[in-house]
Amino acid sequence: MLEAVNISHTFHRSSPFSRQVLDGISLNLAPGETVLLTGPSGSGKTTLARVLAGLIQPTMGTVRLNGSDLHATVGKRMPTPKLVVLTSQYPERQFFANTVWEELSWGLRVGLGMGMAEVRQRVNMISADLAFPLPELADRPPRSLSSGQQRKAALVSMLALEPQVLILDEPLAGLNARERSRLLELLRQWPNKDRTMLVVAHELELFLGWVQRVAVMASGRLVFLDSPSELCQTTDTAVREAIALPPLGELSYYLKKSGMSEGPVSIDSSIVRMQLKEALARLRASLAKGGSSF
Repeated sequence: MLEAVNISHTFHRSSPFSRQVLDGISLNLAPGETVLLTGPSGSGKTTLARVLAGLIQPTMGTVRLNGSDLHATVGKRMPTPKLVVLTSQYPERQFFANTVWEELSWGLRVGLGMGMAEVRQRVNMISADLAFPLPELADRPPRSLSSGQQRKAALVSMLALEPQVLILDEPLAGLNARERSRLLELLRQWPNKDRTMLVVAHELELFLGWVQRVAVMASGRLVFLDSPSELCQTTDTAVREAIALPPLGELSYYLKKSGMSEGPVSIDSSIVRMQLKEALARLRASLAKGGSSF
């Protein structure tokens, strides 16, 4: 389990540019679950992701992996090979090797000391799953790839590690519709009883139907942590201002709020269709009586 306990973080402390980006956040990621982390730009999502991955030591609070403090020694991160990996929002920033093949295989070859036969098998399998054309790009410099290819290359290098906790920061950026669909299908199948995934994303309509929980951030604080169903039902102003439900969810919410439907608020098209029929029936009945109750 990966657990953040009362995490706060301030950039540039003791300087005129001091800025608090995380404020008292507690979050646990249980084995086997997928959590969507969302919220407006600048709310602290990427910083929290980096703290959870052990790349930033928080100003206050503790991050524990399987009960052990990620920063038990001041200024040092505990070694976490094959345990927690983070795919950056900007994959080109994490490239360092001379060729695509060296980049994709480095974690397995050097980080885990794996034999070349298994390295090739894993990298080739993930590349095929993501439709990444490894044979034709293997000898090219990673930074020479297109933005979409860079995003795929970063995902291949991380997924091939088969980590216990996979943290993805805006994994769909730079991908076209077909590539997004393919990646989403792969991600839906990735978690199991031993593997956990945290996805940082804005596109709620692509994730609410299959993630177990949703964490919503606003101004450095965690303002919501519960199931997608509960997120749709919430009337908390801070939460609703921090997110934009998919259009069907917004319509369903309006129908319930205005009294034209009994609810529940849903993003399921068949349910929202029934709610519209219910609202139209009520409207017709009201008009037939010569008035309106809405």
